[in-house]
Amino acid sequence: MNKILAICTSPDKGGLELYFVNMVNHLHSSQQNIVAVCQKDSQISKLIKSPLVGITKTNIMNIFYRAYQLSSYIKKENIRIIHVSWTKDLLLSALVKLFSGNKISIIYHRQMKITRYKKDIYHNFIYKSINIVLVITKALSEDCKKFLPIDNDRIIRLSYGIALPDNKNTFDKKLLFDEIELQENIFTIGVFSRIEEQKGQHLIIEALNILHEKNIQLLIVGHCMDISYQNDLRKMIEKYNMHDRVAFKPFIESPMKIMPMLDLIILPTYEETFGLVVAESMLMGTPVIGSNAGGVPEIINDNNNGLLFESRNSKSLSKKIISMYESEELRIKLSNNAKIFASEEYNYEKHFSKLTTILQKL
Repeated sequence: MNKILAICTSPDKGGLELYFVNMVNHLHSSQQNIVAVCQKDSQISKLIKSPLVGITKTNIMNIFYRAYQLSSYIKKENIRIIHVSWTKDLLLSALVKLFSGNKISIIYHRQMKITRYKKDIYHNFIYKSINIVLVITKALSEDCKKFLPIDNDRIIRLSYGIALPDNKNTFDKKLLFDEIELQENIFTIGVFSRIEEQKGQHLIIEALNILHEKNIQLLIVGHCMDISYQNDLRKMIEKYNMHDRVAFKPFIESPMKIMPMLDLIILPTYEETFGLVVAESMLMGTPVIGSNAGGVPEIINDNNNGLLFESRNSKSLSKKIISMYESEELRIKLSNNAKIFASEEYNYEKHFSKLTTILQKL
């Protein structure tokens, strides 16, 4: 296979960035010829196992020089493919291709929702340089066809590949519940996402208030992105007298390891492009509820492998929660079906096998 230059200069360490790390490391370990380009000392640069080119932050003042440097590297190393993960790296990649004599193929892995037309002069220049756009859902594929200046046959859907956690450093349930000050033997709901309004944690709190007579508790796991919203959540918890039934835990590296300790996992986001948490929960055998918006309905087949509720509607969510709470039979049925579905659809090795095939055809 042709040598690949994989670019992601994002300073963050979210799902997009961690996928980039997994992709680079997996292809490298599979003896694929790949080099990563990351921002120097970024969080993901420390996780890369392949050869690495570290660059300083790219901005409008240095982007042409940076593109010229990378084009020289490409020529020297005889690189033929550029893989782009982060939208902000598209201009850099297009310039690299231009300076390299247009003998480079660019594959762009789009993972975020598109909300507006991108058919102006700037975006036409960028997408004219792109050979393939990979998308993670059917909904995102349709968005790309609608909003991007690129031929439909160059848009390819590639489902996520999700690696199962190893058995090292597993959590002890009793220790975990003692730490978060929740009761180990009570029906426990988990929500895993950044703490900000559009992620919808307040909807679960409102739903639990509707179900206040039921013995249910909630664990909210995720990094706080909006302190005022988190304060609002805490005020709601006090208002509804739920302080002993709701716990917060910051972002953790391996959330899949604690998912089996929970009775139910909910993704209450207003509209999620994919819904990685849902797929991860399915693989770990924990029943799921998600909002009926974005890419989530592509994962959850309502009442077959999970339940869907009306987005932004806490009353709808409360009805789904009580269905799960009152029926162990339903939970077992949904989780068994979900595990079969997710194991096939989001198989880690199959994902990278398909990606390798796509790269080989460039």
